[in-house]
Amino acid sequence: MQVDSTTLITSIPMNILVLILVIPLVGAVLAYIAGSKGARAITLLITTLELGLALLLILGTPSVGPDPGGMSYTWIYTIARLGTTVDSPVFQIILGVDGISVVMILLSNLVVWIAAIASNHIKNAEGVYYSLFLLLQTGLLGVFVSLDLIGFFIFWELVLVPMFFIIGRWGEDGSRHAAIKFFIYTHLGSAVMLVGFFYIYFMSYQFNILGYPTAVPTFSMVALRNIGLDPTIQIGFALAIFMGAGVKLPVFPLHNWLPWAHVKAPTPGSVILAGILLKMGGYAFIRLGLWMVPEAMARLAIPFAFVAVFTCIYAAFTALAQTDMKSLVAYTSINHMSWVLLGVAAYAAAYNSPDAAIRAAANLAIQGSIFMMFSHGTIISVMFIVAGQLKYSVGTREIPEVKGLMTQAPKLSAIMIIATLAAFGLPGFSGFIAEALVIFGAIVIHPWTAFIAFGIFLTVGYMLWMLNRIVFSDIDPEKSVNEAARSDLIAPILMLIPVILLGIWPDLILNLVQPVVELMLSGGLP
Repeated sequence: MQVDSTTLITSIPMNILVLILVIPLVGAVLAYIAGSKGARAITLLITTLELGLALLLILGTPSVGPDPGGMSYTWIYTIARLGTTVDSPVFQIILGVDGISVVMILLSNLVVWIAAIASNHIKNAEGVYYSLFLLLQTGLLGVFVSLDLIGFFIFWELVLVPMFFIIGRWGEDGSRHAAIKFFIYTHLGSAVMLVGFFYIYFMSYQFNILGYPTAVPTFSMVALRNIGLDPTIQIGFALAIFMGAGVKLPVFPLHNWLPWAHVKAPTPGSVILAGILLKMGGYAFIRLGLWMVPEAMARLAIPFAFVAVFTCIYAAFTALAQTDMKSLVAYTSINHMSWVLLGVAAYAAAYNSPDAAIRAAANLAIQGSIFMMFSHGTIISVMFIVAGQLKYSVGTREIPEVKGLMTQAPKLSAIMIIATLAAFGLPGFSGFIAEALVIFGAIVIHPWTAFIAFGIFLTVGYMLWMLNRIVFSDIDPEKSVNEAARSDLIAPILMLIPVILLGIWPDLILNLVQPVVELMLSGGLP
């Protein structure tokens, strides 16, 4: 199967990574021109095509490829050279993928496709909305295929612009304030990260005994990884990454923008925010942190692990106090994304241990982090679609005001029950696999991280309490409840398929990332 897929990929006249970035850009222009008459149809066509290309890419890409850094389908484009000498700064876009990248590309295109289907309630300025929607898809994909810090930052920032307008223009009352808050928080975090990019660029000079540089400075992730910078230099870069990625993930105390953005955004915006935008933070911790500066991450592992455990428990307690279902699901996202940081911290602390058992635990933990990103992206998308549908079916998302949903809207209730069980990690769903891998790896390395299990108990509690109040309560005769239309149930039902499939067959994802992780553990490339 891989040989056929690889042959098909290589037969495409354009590099496949360039193709998956160009198609949504062209689609954005076409959607804007088409306006309300055809923008939705164009977007559904483009996102379906992108999902197909992602599946082709995942079938035809080896986990560890033949190109430098273990990458496949590498492509380089020079934006500018600031000078005339060979050691002048070069701004480039370098693209490439490995087993971790293709998993995130698949998740991106899956979430965007589902969000496009769930955009059926967007009725005003459709041309502008769908053009921004496809521009957002380009930015998301660019982050996961970039191998140059400048290219990475361009795509990282590109995501902010369309999301800012989607929240502010098509959100609920107060959405403009939420959009501004989202932009300020994420942009400031990105600015700190950009300082880190230039810092490591200037530190990438190698000096001889006379103090003269012997190497050309670079923004290339692969080259920077191979230089072997001093750990003290790496730490400054790692802290800058923590600010940029920590806001996106998000972790305490950098999380304050997220509940506002989720609650005020339109349902498709919430789906993309939680389903994939937060995963940019987790991916940055892995690609820019563990992959590029592992020694610095090792020195920061204990503080990162502490932040992860605290964030999980704090977010779970805060979720208990929420009455708006969207707000509750937003804090659930913070809760679950802390598991990604815990897996990163556990791997960082033990990747170079001489003890084979400790390295095996690190392997489990980081695989769990990557699996958690994919699993959470699918589960939380369903939860936000259901929360949005409550507004259409009942007229409110306030949990105390929704009664007897099972009796009056059994189809919507069934989806909500399945998604809720998956969200708190019931065995048989993908969430259980992710949490089990992270915690089984982390507690071997740092036994005290077992306290994160308290967050699981709280999550089970507030999720079941929510179900009891909304679904299994008595009917309120004074409030009418409508069953969700079939068109509104298509997106969540489709997204439940990978939630259940990966709970039964997790190797579909783990087999892709495991070779990359094992090579990293052995000290090899990538």
